[in-house]
Amino acid sequence: MACSTKTLKVFSLIWDILYALIGLVIIGIGAYVIIKLEYFNTAAFVILGLGIVVILTAVLGSLGAAHESSQISKTFAIILLLWVVLQTLSVGFLWIFQSTLLINIDHTFDQLWGTQTVPIKPGNASHIASIERWLDCCGNIGSSDYLLPPNSCYNSVTDKLNLDGCRQKFLEYVAERWQAFNFFAIGVVLIELICAAFAWVLANSIVNRWRRSKYYPK
Repeated sequence: MACSTKTLKVFSLIWDILYALIGLVIIGIGAYVIIKLEYFNTAAFVILGLGIVVILTAVLGSLGAAHESSQISKTFAIILLLWVVLQTLSVGFLWIFQSTLLINIDHTFDQLWGTQTVPIKPGNASHIASIERWLDCCGNIGSSDYLLPPNSCYNSVTDKLNLDGCRQKFLEYVAERWQAFNFFAIGVVLIELICAAFAWVLANSIVNRWRRSKYYPK
């Protein structure tokens, strides 16, 4: 039984470390949103917060496995199961209302387009200019939106004018990344279930080993 407990401990630690790495990935996604999508800082900070919570939860599970604490391991498993329920509901809700999300993002782009200072200067530093440099696009529906396209409408490598509008490119980018994020969330849920299963079995193994040692001392 002791050997079985040690084996479970090793597997639990491996999956907990993998779970912590996922937390780092989530933090990286949040940092990426802050850098690339300045107008979506609120969503970025929510993502950063989720990443930090994941890492702290993984640390709790690692401590429970490393110290062979049945109480900490069971607490970790229960927390993960609660996370699984919340994430499943959230992903399902967002998946169903994906079209509504894209409509809101479309309205957000309208707000960004409307906040530009007129006339547009060559060295435009607005949010739209950041999107133009990022997605190699120009204006709302195309370069024809400008009498004189700003520097942000020109490809930084080829120095050619980008003719495609930013609205459609932006929506397509968000839609593609949103689908990828949903699949990523499903993968996180599966890993959380595996971590919870190992933590719960390890906790029971630790209790059983303690009972056996009590009734069958060496």
